[in-house]
Amino acid sequence: MKKSIYSIGLGPGDPELITVKAQNILMRSDVVFVPQSDELGRSIARDIVLNYVAAEKIRTYYFPMNNQRQELLQRYKALAQTLLEVLQTDATVTYVTMGDPTIFSTSIYITRELQLLGVEVKHVPGISSINAATALTGIPLCQKGEDFGVYELPKTVDEVTALIHRHHSTVFMKVGKRLNILVEAVRGVTPQSAILVQRIGLADETIYDLTSVTPPAEAGYLSIAIIKSRA
Repeated sequence: MKKSIYSIGLGPGDPELITVKAQNILMRSDVVFVPQSDELGRSIARDIVLNYVAAEKIRTYYFPMNNQRQELLQRYKALAQTLLEVLQTDATVTYVTMGDPTIFSTSIYITRELQLLGVEVKHVPGISSINAATALTGIPLCQKGEDFGVYELPKTVDEVTALIHRHHSTVFMKVGKRLNILVEAVRGVTPQSAILVQRIGLADETIYDLTSVTPPAEAGYLSIAIIKSRA
């Protein structure tokens, strides 16, 4: 019989934006693995989990924010092995991720490694930043007869422009250092609306209107953009 482990989406940052199912699983877990934001140990995920789990049940892990695939793969393998070892003590084990575990999430790669070790992963969906941003701003993502696309922000203005023209609504995630590319594309397209939400669900969340405001460079981190074309 396969051993199983839970992969839980925590939502965008507000501790109240997790599902009842996620809360119940967290509260009955013996060990909960949470990601660190950086090497100093900061962790938004840990702050959320602490609302439902005692600190002594929490273990943290860190993945560097880089594109060194070999290094990241080794870290995924190492974490999966650690999770398996804890699971073999008959503990109820959970690992969590911000947002949803199937949307641009490290959970996807951890899950693959666990499956190779014969571990069944039970996913618990989280409220994505996409849903949270549209609810916060009141901007409908799509209505009857429309469509929308979700993308990691491309590297060029032309690519961003083409994607905006492709859909009625376009969502860009992982904006990061490419914020200037997004702003330039928006100004060239003149869409119906274009908003950037930074640190959604957290105390310092900020909304920028990209059609008229140029956000500071740091606004690209922990942010999501929703563009509605005029088409």
